[in-house]
Formats: sequence, C-alpha cells, structure tokens
Amino acid sequence: MIKNQNNKIFYFFLGTTAELIRIAPVIKELIKRKAAYKLIFSGQTKIRTEQVVEYLGPIKPDIQFKEKIQKYSIISFAIWMVTTFIQALFTFGKIAFFKKRDSIYLIIYGDPVTTTIGAIVAKFYGITIVHLESGDFSGNLLEPFPEEICRNINVRMADILFPPGRWALNNLKKFKKPKIDTHTNLLADTFWWFFKRMPKIRKELIHKKYYVLIMHRQEHVVFGKKETRNILKYVIDNAGKDLTCVLFNHPLTVAIIKSLHLEDNGADRNIIVIPPVSYREFLRIINDSEFIVTDGATNQFEAYLLGKPCLLLRKYTEQIEGLDKNILLSKGNRQVIKKFVSNYKKYISKKIKPMVKASKIIVNYLLEYS
Repeated sequence: MIKNQNNKIFYFFLGTTAELIRIAPVIKELIKRKAAYKLIFSGQTKIRTEQVVEYLGPIKPDIQFKEKIQKYSIISFAIWMVTTFIQALFTFGKIAFFKKRDSIYLIIYGDPVTTTIGAIVAKFYGITIVHLESGDFSGNLLEPFPEEICRNINVRMADILFPPGRWALNNLKKFKKPKIDTHTNLLADTFWWFFKRMPKIRKELIHKKYYVLIMHRQEHVVFGKKETRNILKYVIDNAGKDLTCVLFNHPLTVAIIKSLHLEDNGADRNIIVIPPVSYREFLRIINDSEFIVTDGATNQFEAYLLGKPCLLLRKYTEQIEGLDKNILLSKGNRQVIKKFVSNYKKYISKKIKPMVKASKIIVNYLLEYS
C-alpha cells in the first residue's frame, strides 16, 4: 500500500456488504490518489467482498473481528455488540498508540450499529471521525430502529460531517463542526457503475410481469410481525392478479408470507422467492419490475435514481429523495397502499443521474483538510 504524502491514513469500519458497496467509491478515489487506507470488518454480518471485485479489484480486510452468529436473536446481537466494543477498544487503542493521532481518520457511513461502536471508541482515543451521509434523519427514534438512534449518536461523535444534500445539511445547523455538502448520496456513484454492467434477467423472470417485495426491517419483521403480516396480505391481495410477486429471501419475511396461506381459486398465489444475489443482479431485477414495495430507505433511493414507482411501507423515512413523485410513503394507511398498487404507473418518473460525484468531493476535502 502506498502512503500519501501528508501521511494521513484512513480507516473504514464496516459491518455489512451494503456499507461496502456504498462506500466503495471513496475507497476507489483514495486508491486513485495513492492515499493510505485500511479496512476493518466488525463481524456484524459476513461482508461479501466479491461483490465489489469488478469495481475495486481484489480486496480483503486488514482487520477482521469475530463474526456474529448468523441466526438472528436479540441475545446474540447483544453479545456481538459487547464483544465487538471490547475488540474495538483494543484495536483502536493500538492504532492510536503506534501512530500520530492527528494523521488517523476513521470513516463511518450512515447508521448501522457498527458505525456507532466505532465512533464511540474512536472518540475515546481522540481519533478524527468522518461521518458520511450525515443529516438524513427520519425524526423518529423508533424507525428505522436502532439506526435512527445510531445516526443521532454518530453526528455528535463525528468531527467532520458530509451531508448528501441541502435538506440533510439544514438538519445539521446546530452542529458547530465542518459540514461539506456532497449534493447527492454516495450510493449514486456505485449505482450507475453497476447499472451499466447488469447481467441478463433470471430465467424464472423471463416474460413475467412482476413487482418486487422487500420487507426486512427488524421493527417490522421482528417486533411488529402481526401488523406486517396484515400489511403484506393487503399489498398482495390488492396487486394486479396478472402480476407475480418477487420476494427477496429474508427468512423472517418468507416465514410471514407462508403463514398467510394465500390462495387464489385453490392455487397458491404466484410468488417467486429469490435467494441472495449480487448487486448487479439485484439492479436488473428491480429495473425490470413494474414497481417496488419495500421498507428500506436504500431501496427508496435506488428507486428514486431509476424513476421506478416505489411504495415505502414505513411511517417515517430518513430519505426525502423522490417523495410524492415516484415514491409514496404509506404511513400504514391501507387506502394509500391501495391507491398505489391500483395505479402504480402514475408514479413512473425520469431516471436521475447526478452531475457531481460525491466520492470526489469527500476525498478532495479529506486530503486537503488538516
């Protein structure tokens, strides 16, 4: 690894593959500038580095924490948090001891639990914390949970904030620290690169007219199963009978769908369960769909970029992009849901391709900042 002339080194503390995909443009820009960086994987989930091999080339973590037990439970997650916090104390302690603290930067993205553990520990050691996608607040601490809590902690811990637009920047007015507007979400950089390299459509979806259903937020599939079950049934019952439902394989969501025993004239409703796929293939699937029904803000932003009709099954969202244009926030209202699925073509919009690259804005500032 080649060190940059000003001797700065940038650490990325990551817990999910989605984070890696979103933050990859910054890593790519640092590589281009021959700046020093290192990857620390927290073990929150198994990070699939092969997802970004085409984009970044072969990469692997410089430091890998013990991975959390894959089967979800509140107890296993709590144990992982405690052990990860202890590991982070030792890891960042060594980094702070052996290097000049003013040359060390910890880069965290958005709101996963990993980011907050890293931010708290780095703050303890006096390491400079950089928070990307700052200021995107839902305004409700219980949705998304616990990510909204994490994001609020992160902006308070961080030394440098990168909001992805004017709305987010305005949300950060009270914080007296450097705030650099990237004008768009960093994901846009990766999104359009992968979009140009989409594979062919999956065989089981050829010649099918379908919509995509993604339900994975723990406040819905873990803590709000009954209401989620009712809403999913309402969506499926009111979607066009000529449409196939493509369901991504989140185990809890699949279990809820199966429990509905949906039948249509004695036959099971046409639902296709898709196993985990690469990001390129995921983009192909959502691009060729009629519309998207999701509880994920990342999917909301992806739909916004595509101009794809999207029903957001949430009461609050931390993203404003596309709202009341191609994105409809359900707020749990059955009439809003029925209005969307009955007339989804009304919400088709134009594709959005930002004129700026957020990654260049971020790296330009970080290399010049002292």
